[in-house]
Amino acid sequence: MLAEGAFVKVLFPTAEQPRRPGLLHIGYCLAVAPPLALVAYTSSRSWPADVPLPLGVRVFGRDGAARLNQRPFVLYLKRIAKLPMTARWFPEMHEPSAGIVAVAPLPLRDELLDIVRELLRRRREAIRRFGS
Repeated sequence: MLAEGAFVKVLFPTAEQPRRPGLLHIGYCLAVAPPLALVAYTSSRSWPADVPLPLGVRVFGRDGAARLNQRPFVLYLKRIAKLPMTARWFPEMHEPSAGIVAVAPLPLRDELLDIVRELLRRRREAIRRFGS
């Protein structure tokens, strides 16, 4: 079952079509309140070493990603989608795994939630919203 802190397979919407399912990604569930889930975007594209990390971007290197059953990735807490909890958006939701790749441990969930709160406090306009 989809829950806060889950890294889940999702058809994350694109900038070109923000209200339609997009390409399959692993998203991070910031909040789940059926029938909706608030999901942050991830990318396996590496972050340039010479570019400082802005608030809302969290890089998971080899070890951190491996602890979450993934390869290195970048989590973009400034790119969030509010999505219906349906198979249209979460194509593996009826599978035994529900499409969940891993669940973040509580300290990581707290860290990520603190980052989102700080974003909302300081740079609410910087958050790109997708979905319904």
